[in-house]
Amino acid sequence: MYCAHIHECGGCRFQDTDYSVQLAQKQRVVSEIFKPFPVESIVPCAHPWRYRNKMEFSFSQNKAGEKFLGLILRGSRCKVFNLKECLIASSWFAKTVQSVRAWWEKSSLRAYHFHKGEGSLRTLILREVKHTGDRMVLLTVSGNPNFSLTRSALHGFVEALGTPSPSIFLRIQQCLKGSPTQFYEMHLGGNTHIQEELHIDGRRLFFNISPTSFFQPNTFQAETLYAKALAMIEPQGSVFDLYAGTATIGMILAQKVDSVTAIELNPHAIFDAQANAALNGISNLQLLCGDVGKVLNELHAMPDIVFVDPPRVGLDVRALQNVHRLHSRQILYISCNPTTQAANILAWPDYQIVKIQPIDQFPHTPHIENIVLLERNNS
Repeated sequence: MYCAHIHECGGCRFQDTDYSVQLAQKQRVVSEIFKPFPVESIVPCAHPWRYRNKMEFSFSQNKAGEKFLGLILRGSRCKVFNLKECLIASSWFAKTVQSVRAWWEKSSLRAYHFHKGEGSLRTLILREVKHTGDRMVLLTVSGNPNFSLTRSALHGFVEALGTPSPSIFLRIQQCLKGSPTQFYEMHLGGNTHIQEELHIDGRRLFFNISPTSFFQPNTFQAETLYAKALAMIEPQGSVFDLYAGTATIGMILAQKVDSVTAIELNPHAIFDAQANAALNGISNLQLLCGDVGKVLNELHAMPDIVFVDPPRVGLDVRALQNVHRLHSRQILYISCNPTTQAANILAWPDYQIVKIQPIDQFPHTPHIENIVLLERNNS
């Protein structure tokens, strides 16, 4: 089973490889990176198809004016192919892309041209969450007033999405030379947010998701990931949740420990975390907005456990030093890049690796999620 775009798409390019072979390859990658430490068997994805709850699609035009809405061609420099199907997301994603493309074909709107700064349409982000089935559509357009969408064009876009109406937003991306990029959002229809659940360790947590919120793209495997992480630690005392995002793991841990301090750079994520903590009746979660390394430098608490889930590039020097200074009993490090994860761990000589657990979050892609439990040496 593989889709019509397997030879042109740069996304899930391993879908014609038997899933057991994919898992074995990922196992070898993690084992090689962490040699000579033993690595637990990779946890497979119970639903290796139709698993994604979020996808981002791009608008593009060639010199002849042909319009394309879909994903990036493999090996190309931002060339886009027209998407017909995508087997790692529900069929609603492809149907919506085709409906939006049909609306675009009937209009005089142009795709945004990055180098020229001309055109209107940039990206289309779709979400369909798993437990509730809620749907969201986010259309990103140029902030150049010469290419703004008319009221009629926006009305046509909303109509193209059909009924029942999903949560619909317009995001304006303002790019001015010499100034930071700014984003402005407009609510066009449906609810102002969608809601998803996570079922972990016999508990159910609720999450309101706004247009720019981060939420794990594979809901069911995220539940597996967090359950495995919880089973690896001894949850007690105080916990620091670093690079917290919307503090999902912080809220899960808050039900098991005395207190959680979550640190996140993105103020929108902090806002969502505050709302979701209130939604779940969690009162022992402190949320701090700022750069992890800098905020840690200003804190004097000594947590029992540090939970780290950084971007692919890993921790910067200041964050590495300050995590080490915390002298916590355990560090649980989750990463989507085992290479930078292993390099970071070398900066903490007072800690030893206790367990390495890879998780397959994204079947048919080269991406690997990996959990490493570290414990402080007694000496």
